[in-house]
Amino acid sequence: MIATTLLVDGCALRKLRKDVERIEEFGFIGGHVTRPHDDDAPIVVALSTTQPDKVVDSFVLERSGAYFFAVPPGTYQIVAFVDRNRNFTYEPEELAASYGEPTDVRVDAGQTIKGLDVSIGSESHLRPSVPLAVPALGKRGTQLPPVSLGEVVSLDDPRFTADNGNLGLWQPVEFLFEVGAGFYFLEPFDPHKIPVLFVHGAGGTPTDWRYLIAHLDRSKFQPWVLYYPSGIDLDVTARGAARWLNTLTVRYGFQRIAIVAHSMGGLVSRATINGLVANGSGDLVAEFISISSPWNGYAAAAAGAEHSPVVMPMWTDMAPGSPFLSELFGTPLPCPYYLLFSYDGHSLLLREPNDGTVALSSELAQPAQHAAKKVYGFKESHFSILSSAEVSATVNALLAGPAP
Repeated sequence: MIATTLLVDGCALRKLRKDVERIEEFGFIGGHVTRPHDDDAPIVVALSTTQPDKVVDSFVLERSGAYFFAVPPGTYQIVAFVDRNRNFTYEPEELAASYGEPTDVRVDAGQTIKGLDVSIGSESHLRPSVPLAVPALGKRGTQLPPVSLGEVVSLDDPRFTADNGNLGLWQPVEFLFEVGAGFYFLEPFDPHKIPVLFVHGAGGTPTDWRYLIAHLDRSKFQPWVLYYPSGIDLDVTARGAARWLNTLTVRYGFQRIAIVAHSMGGLVSRATINGLVANGSGDLVAEFISISSPWNGYAAAAAGAEHSPVVMPMWTDMAPGSPFLSELFGTPLPCPYYLLFSYDGHSLLLREPNDGTVALSSELAQPAQHAAKKVYGFKESHFSILSSAEVSATVNALLAGPAP
């Protein structure tokens, strides 16, 4: 998929340029929230505009930790409160504090502001002039894209088309506003089943997982799918995924989740797990299984980043030796990891053994092998591996218990 993105016409590049310009219009703000004693009550960080005074976004933390927001230019205020009753609404008896007195935060296009720290004291409360209620789960201000958090759908949902997967590759911001990223459930949440999160790769959609999900043991596991615009920075996707996983944890109260990822989705998932570890939530992940992931990146992505007149953000991260890839294995995994790879391919674009898309040397990068509890190889192509009965049986066995 990455290779084909480099063989494009001027129209696609013009659309990509316009979309990249939309990305550059956003600013990033963030900081840390602390409270006297961490317990099982979550912290909600609420972002409000000042004209009019309205909560437009929220960030949920299970404990003291870092928060961030991507925002259009504007003036904002930040409040954090301990959500004792988990209703995402500030109550007068709940501990809370604001950034500053509160202090307005002016954000310009492309600006990054850090250090907006909030300290919640043992006696600190707010008396806001208007009720401080965050938007419904996944809903945000009109200038921010909505995020699906727990919407129950089928894999035949019209949002999951190949055209929309391609849109997420070439026009990621358009995808965010018109299609919608997030965590989609394929059945109502069941507290007695372990969630299994399936993460697609570049240009993919949740339908890539149709075979493996159809053969998942649904008596023990409930399938979720992460749907995201794959052309965007992988670190941005991973930070968002970790953020929204924490929100789902607070909303539904599950304690463990398994992650199964294909191709570039493995890199996104590994970075997501690193983010959870950084904020003290690494024990949420029970198991990680990657399938045909390019752990050493993809040489064609480096060519695109170097020579294309417009650079897809993902290319920079996927280039071999990129800062994103170099940092990926710096954090030890908090869970068992199993590496599945495919080797039946004959890509004319690769001069070394490959699976039709990714070089085996990238699938079997030493840091990934060293992190894996076990490595499994399959005589499949990069995409046929997702409809293999042998792979399905292996995935179910790994999810069910110790490696076979």
